[in-house]
Amino acid sequence: MGVRIKSSQDFWTGCVFTAFGVGTVVLSQAYALGSAARMGPAYFPTALGALLAGIGAVMLFKSLASADGGAVGRINVFLLARVLVAVAAFAVLLNPLGLVLTAVVVVMLAAWAGHEFRFGEALISAGLLALLSYALFVWGLKQTMPVWPWFLAV
Repeated sequence: MGVRIKSSQDFWTGCVFTAFGVGTVVLSQAYALGSAARMGPAYFPTALGALLAGIGAVMLFKSLASADGGAVGRINVFLLARVLVAVAAFAVLLNPLGLVLTAVVVVMLAAWAGHEFRFGEALISAGLLALLSYALFVWGLKQTMPVWPWFLAV
């Protein structure tokens, strides 16, 4: 009786979380760690990476069962590519389009990657995220970033 996967979604999520967490811990070791009293630049990324890897390991462990389970589900590469395009779009579009329009474009692209894409719902979500992003980053944190497209900037 071998180990079987109870939930393929939890299995793949656990794998990705663990990989990103371990990767973050490894990459952050190029900087000084410091201590809890005097944190160095690697302290926070190392702590978050370890936490993410721990959460991933727990999810991975919970997805495995010794009883009857299902096969690992297939990964839809086309939908995954859409999400990656949405993330890349944020990096490319922030300076020319500004925060508000970039947030709308990114949410619409990411929503399009879902199986249950509805244009109206995605547009409402995009508008709310753009408003909240503006409130948090521009008003709340006073970040200096382009808010509107270059041709509308005042």
